[in-house]
Amino acid sequence: MVIDGDPMMRLLPRDAIESVDDPVMVPASAAGEFMRDEEMILGVYDGKQARAYSTWHLDRHEIVNDHLGETPIAATW
Repeated sequence: MVIDGDPMMRLLPRDAIESVDDPVMVPASAAGEFMRDEEMILGVYDGKQARAYSTWHLDRHEIVNDHLGETPIAATW
C-alpha cells in the first residue's frame, strides 16, 4: 500500500497487542509499593470514583477495558 507516495508497512498483525480486560486495582496507599512518585499515569475521575493507569503498563497494552461504577470505559494510550 502507498499513501501520498510513501510505502505503508505493517509491523504487527492486526490485534497483536492484547488489551487489559480485567484490571486489578489497588488503593492509592498501596501503590507506593510498586510505583514511583514521579511515574506518569493516565487518570479517569467521574466525580465519585477514580482510576489510575500507569503509562509504562499502557505502553505494552495500549488499552484497558474497565468500569467506573456501572459505566464501561476504555482507557487508551
